[in-house]
Amino acid sequence: MRKKQTSMPGKKGMRLYDRIRQILESARFAAARSVNTAQVVANWLIGREIVEEEQRGSNRAEYGQQLIFQLSEQLKTDFGTGYSVQNLFYMRQFYQTYPSLVPELRDSPRTA
Repeated sequence: MRKKQTSMPGKKGMRLYDRIRQILESARFAAARSVNTAQVVANWLIGREIVEEEQRGSNRAEYGQQLIFQLSEQLKTDFGTGYSVQNLFYMRQFYQTYPSLVPELRDSPRTA
């Protein structure tokens, strides 16, 4: 039984392959960068929601901790371990450290 040839013959075939390979590698890199940017924005927005909800509470320190513990349990159930209490504290701190990071979203109306 003869093996199927998988490489393209000649220099023209290699140049075509190299161009297509470059396109695919660029697309993968752009997709990863977009996902990373979207996750950073999501984390910032989550931090903003937590801070703003805490500010509505009466005893902020106690209310804030209780809020984050309850929120973490719910989010871990629906979205996995990435929403631990510690990570939610980091998201809150991220927003507090960079409150103007996403200026076009900072004053956007809430959907709920």
